[in-house]
Amino acid sequence: MTSVGERIEGHFRLVRILMTRDSVTFEEALAAAGPLVPSDDHEAVRRHYQQQSSTTIQVLEPGALSEGGPREWFDGYDPSRGYYWRRQRDYLAHEVGRKDFELDSLDRASNKVLSHLEDPRSPEGFAIRGLVVGHVQSGKTQNFSALIAKSADAGYKIVIVLSGLHNSLRQQTQRRLERDLGRENVPGVGEPEAGKRWQWMTGGEIWGDFEPRGVNAAILQGNEQVIFVVKKNKTRLERLNGWMQGRVPAHVPVLVIDDEADQASVNTGGNRSARDEVDLVGGADFDGDVLSEDELDPSAINLEIRKLLRNFVRCSYVAYTATPFANVLIDPSAVDREGGNDLFPSHFIISLPPPPGDVYVGAATLFGRDRLPGDPDTSSHDGLDVVEFVPDHEVDMVVPPPRQRQGFVPAIPPSLKQALVDYVLASAAWLERSGKDEPCTMLVHTDMRRALQNDLAPDVAAELAYIRQRWLYEAAEYRPRLRDRWDTRFRPLSASVDLAREVPFETIEPYVDRLLRSGIVVRVLNSDWPDTIDFDAEPTLKAVLIGGNKLSRGVTIEGLLVSYYVRETLYYDTLMQMGRWFGYRGRYVDLTRLYSTELLVSCFHDLATAEEELRKQIARYEHERLTPTEFVPKVRTHPQMAVTQKSKMRAAEEVSANFAGQRVQALRFPERPTDDLQINVGVAADLFRALGQPEAFESGKPSWSGVDPRLVIAFLSNFRVIQQTAIDPRSVVDYIDKQLEHGELTRWRVLLACASQVRTSAAWTTDLGVSGMKQVPLIARSRLKNDPTSLGVITTPNDELLGLEEADIQSADEDVRDGKFSSLAEAYRAYRNPAEGLLVIYPISAASEAGGNAKNRIRLFANPENVAPLISYAVSFPASRSNATVEYVSAPPPKGTL
Repeated sequence: MTSVGERIEGHFRLVRILMTRDSVTFEEALAAAGPLVPSDDHEAVRRHYQQQSSTTIQVLEPGALSEGGPREWFDGYDPSRGYYWRRQRDYLAHEVGRKDFELDSLDRASNKVLSHLEDPRSPEGFAIRGLVVGHVQSGKTQNFSALIAKSADAGYKIVIVLSGLHNSLRQQTQRRLERDLGRENVPGVGEPEAGKRWQWMTGGEIWGDFEPRGVNAAILQGNEQVIFVVKKNKTRLERLNGWMQGRVPAHVPVLVIDDEADQASVNTGGNRSARDEVDLVGGADFDGDVLSEDELDPSAINLEIRKLLRNFVRCSYVAYTATPFANVLIDPSAVDREGGNDLFPSHFIISLPPPPGDVYVGAATLFGRDRLPGDPDTSSHDGLDVVEFVPDHEVDMVVPPPRQRQGFVPAIPPSLKQALVDYVLASAAWLERSGKDEPCTMLVHTDMRRALQNDLAPDVAAELAYIRQRWLYEAAEYRPRLRDRWDTRFRPLSASVDLAREVPFETIEPYVDRLLRSGIVVRVLNSDWPDTIDFDAEPTLKAVLIGGNKLSRGVTIEGLLVSYYVRETLYYDTLMQMGRWFGYRGRYVDLTRLYSTELLVSCFHDLATAEEELRKQIARYEHERLTPTEFVPKVRTHPQMAVTQKSKMRAAEEVSANFAGQRVQALRFPERPTDDLQINVGVAADLFRALGQPEAFESGKPSWSGVDPRLVIAFLSNFRVIQQTAIDPRSVVDYIDKQLEHGELTRWRVLLACASQVRTSAAWTTDLGVSGMKQVPLIARSRLKNDPTSLGVITTPNDELLGLEEADIQSADEDVRDGKFSSLAEAYRAYRNPAEGLLVIYPISAASEAGGNAKNRIRLFANPENVAPLISYAVSFPASRSNATVEYVSAPPPKGTL
């Protein structure tokens, strides 16, 4: 039976939690506790509070820090002396075989996160909210595993890891942490010292999640290191909250790590006001609808996480995700009367560097991205030649049309048959190259519905059987087909990446034979099937994995060589997380293949651009030591993708960002000739006829100055662009209009960037209506091979010299040498007069070929005969004294900051 003293102490802890979490007085917290603290006990709780007042903990609320960056306590702290981190480092070095540069990168990155947490030895209370942005499949678990070890060394006593929605993902995280933190006798490291063992409150079995039955709550008193790895499940979190409530002393520091924090953790509901505000609204007399309490409820898991954090007086909450779009759009000022502050990362956002070396492959590596302000002129973002396009009519064979799903039976299309052949070749080559029996896997993700996944599996198994039978019994006819595929699609890319990787078919042939004789399994990963993947239990697995949501987040697929992905889920975060092909693939990236649609590949390219732009924002404000409440990150919007689900961004606001100091290029054009090509020739000719006689010729290129901005606006408005372009020309026109209102961009220079020499072929000249220049010599530009609607880049830095004085050019050169700008083009734009914009028009021959050394490029058109020239353009905007606009979304600014 609980004694009176224990009861009053429990009430006091509850009231103190309410005081510290809601920044209210003792009496307000006591009243807010309601029936949880009976009125008969109020006086005793008051006396206990008065006795404790001399040691009352002062709490640092979310958003209260005036300056971002590392905390002062970390200046005098040396994590390298810590017990737990040294054990983990020894294990990674001596057993896992991590190289020094990899360990150094992990050491530095985890120190960076630790330095932004509050000092666990400090007597003050704290409630830190932070976000760590990793890369998809890049080892986020390793980073927070190191953070756990270092935080324990620093003094954090309780660690709670919230890990995914599925048992398999929770188990995967639990096992990795047990290995890294040393649950038992770690090979090469040994048993932990007495008194230094972790107390694991969850297990490594598939059903090893937290169960409060039989657990002694005395373990929460701060005398031992305690760790939980808990699934993000409403019932499970309710049990954890119920068991912990009032049991963690105020002096015990707690670290909560929220893995995959953009999944389930983000509030998709509302927030309820304080009780007195609700009563006030209920009694008001006004026109309009009043939302019910149910409609204002936070979503279940978000509410349970917020309630969990309110259990602790001294707590650091660190969210981890590779797709932070939803997290940065949380309302910084949102408060729920039961859950308290929402999970906006008020104190810090840290972008982890990509893993060191060349082993990690991310979105920009595979798909390329657009050049962004600050990128060096010499940087290349073209992507790799590993993409195979799936035609729309073949997608229709595996994905039913909308509203025609009833009775649909998928059939294996030719592209999937080819993908299976590529998987066999890539697996054989990887086994030969590695010299070990490595896991080799293929992913097939066509639809989220289990029935379609189930129906497709027998067809895939039948096709693998067909390949095996042809190889074993009809080798004379079948072997040349495999050899031709290897020679034409694999060897050239391997040679371009590393000549030592290129091998003839005869070298991999024994491994093809071994692979097909031993057999490849087909597994369906959904709740209808008992199939699982466990690479600890099956370290040499050779399998084709068919699934949907279970394959789209968190789970690491070892040895993934070929992916067949045609599911069109066009949210930034969902799309990026489905990229299971990202990760540590560098040793065999030339062997990987991705089968997908042109639209999806184009979206991945643009998403890689948006992602990198967000990381650049984070890095900039981190350098300036600003908190997220001071800079509120913004995410570039896209005409065909939503940033995240509407329910996750209900507080988000559309904001405008300016083009000042930037260069906008028309880079995307249809692969096949359309009438738009000839229309754009006419649009360009209309402009040049209106401009009249050129004023000058810059290296043979005609130019005009003092051009009326209305002519430029007319050109941009009438120009036809592909629908998938990342920047809408209307945004550019809107920006020019708004700048004109500020007295900027009132005059323009126009340059026709034609070729300096005339070719005799008709395919290389055209009439653009230029006065005194009947035939304009055309230039050559090619397409990106793995993103063929994109030209990648069309400009050169010298194109932006027009209108600059020699002194300005010299100053710009000096600024680049001094590190003020990362590229000459960026520096040139900074020296351009804010009143003057520059439009450069590029007339491109439809007969353009890829250069001889351009491995990642293809010709402009497959059949260029009688095709009109392709007109492209770039707009170079000067720096601006005003702030006008591209569309972005961002969280609203915190209340009180406007």
